[in-house]
Amino acid sequence: MKYRNTKFDLKILCVFTLLIAQLFFNLNFFSATVQASEITNEIDQIYISEGDYSDKMNNIVEPYLLNKVQSGYITGDKDAKLYYEKYKVENPKGNIVLSHGYTESLIKYHELIFYFMKNGYNVFGIEHRGHGRSGSLGIADKTQVHVDDFNQYVIDFKTFIDEVVMPNNDNKKLLLYAHSMGGAIGAKFLEDYPDYFNGAILNAPMLQVNTGNIPEFLAKIIVEIQVAIGNGGKYVLGKEPYNSKYDLKTINTTSFNRFKYCYDIVDNDEELQRGGASYNWTNEAFKATEEIIKERNASKVEIPVLLFQAGQDFMVKPEGQNQFAKGAKNCKIVRIENSRHQIFGEKDEILKPYLEDVLEFYDNI
Repeated sequence: MKYRNTKFDLKILCVFTLLIAQLFFNLNFFSATVQASEITNEIDQIYISEGDYSDKMNNIVEPYLLNKVQSGYITGDKDAKLYYEKYKVENPKGNIVLSHGYTESLIKYHELIFYFMKNGYNVFGIEHRGHGRSGSLGIADKTQVHVDDFNQYVIDFKTFIDEVVMPNNDNKKLLLYAHSMGGAIGAKFLEDYPDYFNGAILNAPMLQVNTGNIPEFLAKIIVEIQVAIGNGGKYVLGKEPYNSKYDLKTINTTSFNRFKYCYDIVDNDEELQRGGASYNWTNEAFKATEEIIKERNASKVEIPVLLFQAGQDFMVKPEGQNQFAKGAKNCKIVRIENSRHQIFGEKDEILKPYLEDVLEFYDNI
């Protein structure tokens, strides 16, 4: 009777298993490398560089978007009239829903929308209440940013998704792109309605307001008192109506050409012009962000989230972003040290690698 050498058999099995594992690793690594290379090539073919930026936007991007856009209005919370746009492509990979930032409109996202569409995505965007073509809610004047309750933004966003996005999503994956204030709205939406999106990008999200030289606890007390004594509709100390002045040291990007292009459009269209915030808006922002980053709320977010953090951000603080990412189930932070707040409008050496990361993330959902 012959006996098998079981130790020898086990060694062979282990070696075989390791070889198979290495093969799969190499195949996956090769596949990921090829995909990243393909994305880079796609971006290179359509990228709008800073040189002659305005001409390229006016002659390439804007005509393309104008030919694709469908716009309209929906009714939001308390009968607010809210402007939206949708852009559809043939045989889409998926759907990207935009949630813009404080004082902004969808105008600022035209270059980004162009890239998303050229890479095979339908794009949907709403202008939040009190912003852009959704009309003014200002109490002190029409350029003031004001809201009664921060949750109204979230209610409006859900209405937009239910009424506009879902009927037009071609049964493909749903992806969020949310920036700054829109990042807070988006994060709150993900917590309240976790079954809508398949993946999300939060770009420099407003998860902790930067109070500048005033300690945060003191700023919150001052704001609460002003609201309590009936001054909720007044401008926060130091804030004022829209004006056409700007300081290159404090604009939200280091790309002057990208900044100036959007600035000129807004400066020539009163409907898009927004200034500082009211005490009530600020109070609502403080309360909302405090709740969003609590572990019991952030932990409700289980989908893949890619959170971009700007190293030169003087609009929002990173601590709140870090806390949210720690609480969420599957959130990765990518910190871009030399970027200001508006990463998607940065100079070429920042924007191109950023776009590659964004598109690779979406493609892999």
